[in-house]
Amino acid sequence: MTPAFRTDGEGPLWDGIEAAGIGLAVQAAALEAVSALEDAGVRSILLKGPSFEQWLYDADEPRMYGDVDLLVDPGDYDAAEEVLGRLGYSQRSEERAPTHVDHAKVWLRAADHMHLDLHRSLVGPEVPAAEVWAVLSKETETMSLQSGELTILSEPARAVQVALHAVVHGPSTEKTVFELSRAVERAPFPVWERASALAQRLAAEGAFATGLRMVPEGQELADRLGLTSAPTVETMMFAEEVPYSAWTVNRLAKTPGLVPKLRIVAQRIFPSPKFMRAWYPIARRGPVGLAISYPRRLAWMVRATGPAVAAWVRARRRARHSG
Repeated sequence: MTPAFRTDGEGPLWDGIEAAGIGLAVQAAALEAVSALEDAGVRSILLKGPSFEQWLYDADEPRMYGDVDLLVDPGDYDAAEEVLGRLGYSQRSEERAPTHVDHAKVWLRAADHMHLDLHRSLVGPEVPAAEVWAVLSKETETMSLQSGELTILSEPARAVQVALHAVVHGPSTEKTVFELSRAVERAPFPVWERASALAQRLAAEGAFATGLRMVPEGQELADRLGLTSAPTVETMMFAEEVPYSAWTVNRLAKTPGLVPKLRIVAQRIFPSPKFMRAWYPIARRGPVGLAISYPRRLAWMVRATGPAVAAWVRARRRARHSG
């Protein structure tokens, strides 16, 4: 029996009964959110969670997961956020829950401590988020639970995600490496052929190949599929665990035009008062404290810029050489 894993990859966390109980609570929250979204005309796709558990684990192998991951059409993202607000969720401050890229935001519900990650895309694809949805929304199937049904990704699409997810968390995260190995073991070759084609449509071939090659069985599969490891800058940034500010440098590098770049810089230097109060304790001490917090943030950004740029340059150089 494979034990439940910590989300941080440190080994057994709870026994099967406790893990199953938490899993049922998460499933109930997922069904509640999906139903509310449907009532508002928003289609959603469940990512990971019970879909990975059913696919990659045996009946006596509980998969530990403590949050809900839902993918929605980027065009429906604002409407989805309104639905979550009505369900009692509130969004975490960006730097309390850094996501490195704008593929998802974390929502919390204080009443039951439920976490819900609302995705507009995945980490890895180079195509716009709208294109990610256009591709993946056609790669779905239905999963039956005790109290309802959920839309999940098809097996080839899950194969893409399990490889991309391994890249995000790196080779030191036990659970993601285990799930990648199990997917390579269990999914037949035709599934991986379709997964490879999907990765190509998403412009995620480099990240997909890099993920597969994280395990020995995956290296052989990648060779059989004819994949070349041509990682993107983002893939190398995840591998090197660069400072969070390096992702802002990367975003600036990828954003065309001076005005949009300046807008990003301004947003980083002068976040909203709500953000400042969440991240800087002094900002909670009234208007004077809030005013003092902005120069402190500017000083921090000045200190962080050099290491961030250096980390981004190293990642870009490694990506070019690897390609």
